[in-house]
Amino acid sequence: MPRQRDFLLVAMTLALVGVLMCACGGKERGESRPTTEKGTGSADFPAKDTSQPFTVNEKGTVNVTNDQAYNIQVQKESEEPLFVMAMKKSTVIDPSVDFAVQTFQVEVPKEHASRYATVGQYALEMHVVGETGYGFALRPALKVHFTDKEIQSAKQNGASLDTLKGNLIVLYKEQRSPRWVPQTSVSVNEEAKTVTVSNVAGAGAWRLVAKKGP
Repeated sequence: MPRQRDFLLVAMTLALVGVLMCACGGKERGESRPTTEKGTGSADFPAKDTSQPFTVNEKGTVNVTNDQAYNIQVQKESEEPLFVMAMKKSTVIDPSVDFAVQTFQVEVPKEHASRYATVGQYALEMHVVGETGYGFALRPALKVHFTDKEIQSAKQNGASLDTLKGNLIVLYKEQRSPRWVPQTSVSVNEEAKTVTVSNVAGAGAWRLVAKKGP
């Protein structure tokens, strides 16, 4: 009888220890799970797959990691490209960053209206979600596509575009600032009808414009 009691006591003790260990293990596993997930988006900026192009006026949230390259694209209604943001591997500072992306119509700000005319209707905006910094470590390149019709419209509004090189520029508004700043260091490909801004400065908004004549 004493041996049976000792055996039962040992068995009950081992069972109790096992229950406690399972409870602690479950708690640890629960605590290790992330409370939020990147790229879920919001009602205004729903989640968007980076491999799928945006359409004009579409809003979305893309998640960008620093272990691969990306081409964030916006297409016109004709499915022709309008904006292409080329991001190299390790572009973003953090391992994973959410960007809220949209296009919107905006005129040249009053402080620049005497110097520049709009080319096309839209600006591209990419903001880092929940951040006040730039969101980039290595700077990406932005390519803006234009049409002959948009160039002619700019000329009618006073733009000096007999030569496109040197007269097409991009206005940039940094994420934390309300001011649009001219970025004159651009590359113009007249045959491909593109303007490329290399070393894009941080997150914000970009708009193609043309210099007006004297």
